[in-house]
Amino acid sequence: MRRFFVVLSAAALTLTLAGCSAFYPNWGATGLPEEPEVTQTTEPTEEPTATPTETETTQTAEPTEEPTAEVTEEPAAEPIQTQVDIIMAIPEPDFGVLTVVAQVPGIAEAGGKCIMRFIGSDTEATMEVRAEPSSDYTQCFPIEYPLNELPSGNGIVTVSYESPFHFGTSPATSVVIP
Repeated sequence: MRRFFVVLSAAALTLTLAGCSAFYPNWGATGLPEEPEVTQTTEPTEEPTATPTETETTQTAEPTEEPTAEVTEEPAAEPIQTQVDIIMAIPEPDFGVLTVVAQVPGIAEAGGKCIMRFIGSDTEATMEVRAEPSSDYTQCFPIEYPLNELPSGNGIVTVSYESPFHFGTSPATSVVIP
């Protein structure tokens, strides 16, 4: 009987510890996100050199001014076009909103924004939300646009993503506004 409780306790402990891996928040992550590598080339600038004269070669006790370095603006990196996916675009009459969820797969970066664009009848509506990095993608905050500002009937929804490093627009998704 004692052996039965020992085996039962060991089995319960094993199942409990194995179950912890199911609750790990990033269990499907493929690795840590990497910052995009930006390379910039600059050409060296040559300053003319002057030969010192006899009066300049003698040292004086007066302090001389340090030359100041000129600040040059580096050109910004060109954004790269990327894929944007709409996960869902559904009207929710119970809540009075059109809910749109979108993501940018394969890129995990901060500082981006998502712009939802709805076109239906003779109405065009846009809404901007910020985006945040996840394990191996960038997710747009859920977009909830008021249904009372949209015309009833068929329409299409697209989501655009913009950041300093990437940009893209999803394919159009059709929606029916009640």
